[in-house]
Amino acid sequence: MSLNPYSLSLIALVVGLLADALASGLALERALRPVGRTSDRWLWATMGCGALLLGLYQGHSVELALKTGLYDLAQALRTSSAGGLMAIAVYGLTRRI
Repeated sequence: MSLNPYSLSLIALVVGLLADALASGLALERALRPVGRTSDRWLWATMGCGALLLGLYQGHSVELALKTGLYDLAQALRTSSAGGLMAIAVYGLTRRI
């Protein structure tokens, strides 16, 4: 079974959306903990908001592709990779501290 570029783009966007949701949740959870310095908590909140905005962008791209059929495979793969790397980095940082 082979995937056409449209399906691959949708899969990449959904995977990136889930990865960004995970990264945002972990970072914001870390920011809301009462332990640690205030400056570190602001940095966690900023990282969580950045991941959330990237996830919102990917959600909008999924909606656009589903409603109109417009998609960009290269952009979907790049943003999905960025979301995955962000999730890995946030997960690694939250477990290390």
